[in-house]
Amino acid sequence: MLEFASGNSSQVNSAAAMRECLEKAVGGDGAGVDVLLIHATIGHNFNELLTAAREAYPKASIVGCTGSGVIHSEGVTEAMRALAVMTISGPEVAVGFRDGLNRANGRDLAAAAAAELRDALDGVNAVALFTASFDVTGDEIIAGIEDVFGPDVPIFGGAAADNGKAKGSFQFHDNAVSEHSLFLIGMADDSLEYAWVSHHGSNPIGEPFEVTASDGGHVIELDGQPAWGQVMARLGLPADTTTDQTLPIAGMGIELPDGEQVDYDNSHMLRVPLETDGDGGFYLPTTVPVGTRLNLMQRDEDKIFAGVERMMERLNDKVAGREIVAVLQADCMARGRLTFDRVLKDEIIAKMQVPLVGDNPVPWLGVYGYSEYCPIGGRNEFHSYTTSLFPVLRRQSAG
Repeated sequence: MLEFASGNSSQVNSAAAMRECLEKAVGGDGAGVDVLLIHATIGHNFNELLTAAREAYPKASIVGCTGSGVIHSEGVTEAMRALAVMTISGPEVAVGFRDGLNRANGRDLAAAAAAELRDALDGVNAVALFTASFDVTGDEIIAGIEDVFGPDVPIFGGAAADNGKAKGSFQFHDNAVSEHSLFLIGMADDSLEYAWVSHHGSNPIGEPFEVTASDGGHVIELDGQPAWGQVMARLGLPADTTTDQTLPIAGMGIELPDGEQVDYDNSHMLRVPLETDGDGGFYLPTTVPVGTRLNLMQRDEDKIFAGVERMMERLNDKVAGREIVAVLQADCMARGRLTFDRVLKDEIIAKMQVPLVGDNPVPWLGVYGYSEYCPIGGRNEFHSYTTSLFPVLRRQSAG
């Protein structure tokens, strides 16, 4: 039976921060820990973090990634040196990892990591997935995992991030640090069930663009014109504006079927442009076939906060009184209350943690990344700009 624990630290010394996290999580005794999941901001010394983790947990599989902030059971920390971890202990957990991820090989690489996981662990019934943020095709990564486990195994996680500069991100595997990798954590505990929910709170504005030339996630033309210039013209910005300058305002929406709109509490699925090609096109992190209609989306703060309350109502209905043994969270750095040119996140986090777990010391770990993996309705999906939650529940019939 799997057991979970979590810890966090704001210490600036990376080794000391890791030791504090581990002490909070399991009292310093890592003998029974099988997987350690790390979320860190990019100011930390990653080698020192991993060395301290390995010294404490010599037998554990160590994985993790960077974000623009970390979320933990005490709230959120966005300092340049912030750290949070979750430990998973028990025989029903394993890890799959692959390096060298790019837009073209996501399906094959994810399938290889999933096969490694399948060979290490029978009966996988949930997968936590974390990937690089750039040069990825999220729907192809999901497809690769489903090639091995089928579409009914829920996939949850996020795409790593930096400090909002959109320059790169880092992933960890044992003692190594990578910028172009993915890792999977598979769980196969029959006493566990899973719930999930996600929400963004943005509205479509204006008429949709039509994709008239594309290649995978490379959007080359919209309405017969260079794609990025079309988007910038709609925003009233120069065509040479960079994607790091438009992260909060240039989300692209794809309209959902009516049934999924109800489940998602939003009319559109969002995609975030993270790179341009230098020739007038841009890249979205999923495939975008010719004929796709893309709406420019506008952040609506009132809708974000009202949507969080409705989201938690839906999630509590799914939890239905069962014991929550852990919560994983993947979140967008742009969600929260915009004040003095800064997005303040404590309020929105409290609106999730208090209704779901109250004062109970439930292990909780989340990261502020560039995109999220979370099921919607009955299928696995890749999102951007969302809050996505994945509570791990103990079955009521479990002994």
